[in-house]
Amino acid sequence: MEFLGLHYAIWIVLALYFAGMLAMGWLSKRGIRNQEGYLLGNRQFGWPMMVMHAFGAGTHPGNVAGVMSQAVESGASSIWVSWMWLFGTPFYWIIAPVVRRMRCLTMADFFRERFGGAASVLYIIVAAVGMIVFLSGVLLATTTTVQGVMGKAAVGDDDPWFFGILFVSTAVFIVYSYWGGIIAAIRTDMIQGFMIIALSIIAIPAALKLQEVNGMSGVRETLAAQEGNLLSLFDPKQFSLLTVLLLSINAPLTALAFPHLMSVCGAGRTEWEGRVGFTYGNMLKRVCTIGWCVLGLCWLVHLLNSGSEINKDAAFGDAIRGLLRPELQGVMLACVMAAAMSSGDAVQVTVAGLFSQNVYRVYVNPEADEKQVVQVTRIVGVVIALLSLVGAILMRANLVRAILDYFNILSVVGISTAMGILWRRMNTTGMFASTILAGISYILTRHVLMCGRDVTIAVPIIVGVAAGVIGSLLTKPPQRGAIERFFTKIYVPIGQEDKLELPLDEAVPASSRLTTAGGLFIVKPSRQSWVGLVVSLGLCVACVLAMLALL
Repeated sequence: MEFLGLHYAIWIVLALYFAGMLAMGWLSKRGIRNQEGYLLGNRQFGWPMMVMHAFGAGTHPGNVAGVMSQAVESGASSIWVSWMWLFGTPFYWIIAPVVRRMRCLTMADFFRERFGGAASVLYIIVAAVGMIVFLSGVLLATTTTVQGVMGKAAVGDDDPWFFGILFVSTAVFIVYSYWGGIIAAIRTDMIQGFMIIALSIIAIPAALKLQEVNGMSGVRETLAAQEGNLLSLFDPKQFSLLTVLLLSINAPLTALAFPHLMSVCGAGRTEWEGRVGFTYGNMLKRVCTIGWCVLGLCWLVHLLNSGSEINKDAAFGDAIRGLLRPELQGVMLACVMAAAMSSGDAVQVTVAGLFSQNVYRVYVNPEADEKQVVQVTRIVGVVIALLSLVGAILMRANLVRAILDYFNILSVVGISTAMGILWRRMNTTGMFASTILAGISYILTRHVLMCGRDVTIAVPIIVGVAAGVIGSLLTKPPQRGAIERFFTKIYVPIGQEDKLELPLDEAVPASSRLTTAGGLFIVKPSRQSWVGLVVSLGLCVACVLAMLALL
């Protein structure tokens, strides 16, 4: 029994999912009384919710489809499409408490406090444009992926399925995010996180049971017989050991620039919730990536042994239609849309917060009360989502690499963020020099000179750090009192606010400092910090070993 070409069970599952997400958004309205409530949920969430929020905000359909698409083309090395930031994940354990101790509502608050209003505006411009383009790409990837799962490939510029899927999925997360802000986003991310996990494993048993596949032993046997090393985890052309090392350095820098960083680190009740959520939400994504890669390898073996045509762009959709019953296809479609919505709601709320908190409240209406600011945040959030929708339509014919390129260029802002946290001498001129010149060097190496991946990662980092140092040293140092207040704040744990009024030398005595050479200010890591870093690093190594064992 079908309706518009789809089994009725698929429509029932999708209808129930959309209704549930909207109901969650409506119920979350009661928790919104001020800007902190809308942007950070009154810092009320425990670690399970924070894990799923970080997991959902960082996972979208492009991750799954990208890994599977690359898998049918180049084999096991496709896992690095999503594992790019694997060995940067342990540093999230260190980043999270520092961000929480900033005691800010948005990342733009940090830039205004550390570098001044102009730097805050520069950050907002770069972050907003980058995240709008990113969300456009997410919406476009989601729509084309859902089309593939439905078997509704585009038939022309006026294909109704494309626009129907795009508009409905966008409208749902716009509405529930408008109503409930980050509270709705985190609550729905909890549900959607479990759905993304289901997406990662639900089709694997069916794939392994295919006669042409014959389990993992069959996968290994078939791929070992092919030309090229399809079972190798490292590909010298795409993801060498050097590339992985550079990505491990770049990952924390990229993370430090994300607008939603404040919510994934600061919406929890304590620093512990932020640490566990940010680190292990992303670690959960690394584990799920193994499932995506295994499914891609199984489908590649099926295509090879059945003599079918290999179409990498259709791999995910074809696999789902070929492996799952209609009811489970409906669940999978809901999972795919959940992955997009969990990214969309985070972008809508946090980017809107940058404008309302740091532009409207600072420059437009300094006398605005909390109710007015929240309403502006809601309205700007809708505008951000609609601009992303338009971007997805405009880029429909060409989902180019520039989408992810510009998303990754946010790391050039992360360089100045890291330097502002670690180096007291860093000033506004250094921030501008670092951000602008690192961005220019990235564009030149990536799009003008067409350099390799290693060069396009390493050069912007080197240029950004050098420009930040030179720009700062050639100009006046930041005001001593302001800098000391800032460093006092980020090194005084939450719950010890009485120390915030102490001078820096008393709040963070010399015995607690690791080094202050050259203007650096790095404290000795606590036992919780270094043990957590080692444990999370061990889990990253375990992921690699697990994948090697499967291969």
